Amino acid sequence: MHYLPELYYLQDQKDFPFRKAVRVTATAISHWSHYFYAEVIAPVSEHINPTKRSGSLPDGKREREAFITELIDWLFENSIADDLFALFLGDSPTPNREGIAKFDHHDDTCCWVLNLTEQEFAALQAVWKENGLPEDLFYPAHAMRSVPFPGNSIASRLLRKLGMRKYYTPRQWEALQSGAEMGGS
Repeated sequence: MHYLPELYYLQDQKDFPFRKAVRVTATAISHWSHYFYAEVIAPVSEHINPTKRSGSLPDGKREREAFITELIDWLFENSIADDLFALFLGDSPTPNREGIAKFDHHDDTCCWVLNLTEQEFAALQAVWKENGLPEDLFYPAHAMRSVPFPGNSIASRLLRKLGMRKYYTPRQWEALQSGAEMGGS
């Protein structure tokens, strides 16, 4: 099943521990994966070499967790923005648009997808809770809300006429319905 990121936390909450969320999520999902692919998309320097790494994940649990921590640190240290990197964890040796990675962060956090079984997702939610992260950090893709593009400006009316829609995560929709302000996006 596809799970999408709850952008209410990851983008709308300025003090949200994004790096911790990536590290905890990747570490948990690495236990159900065999391979990784990581890429620094926008390096802090033109001298970063290599900008891509891939291969098999270590077999032992501790070695795998240490490896993932080092890999995530490498991505963050070498990227101009925390959310601009590629990281795939799954059963395929290289990223493959036809294949499905369990952890699929192919460029930006808004496009992040988890492809997990219901049991894996429930286990991941328990890991988030143990680490002080919200259990609804991701949500089933079918729970996304879609509405005709809002607003009364000429541009908004044109976008509606063209069939454009505005998409909301469950938490963003809840905040919008309650009239709460969403900072940042």
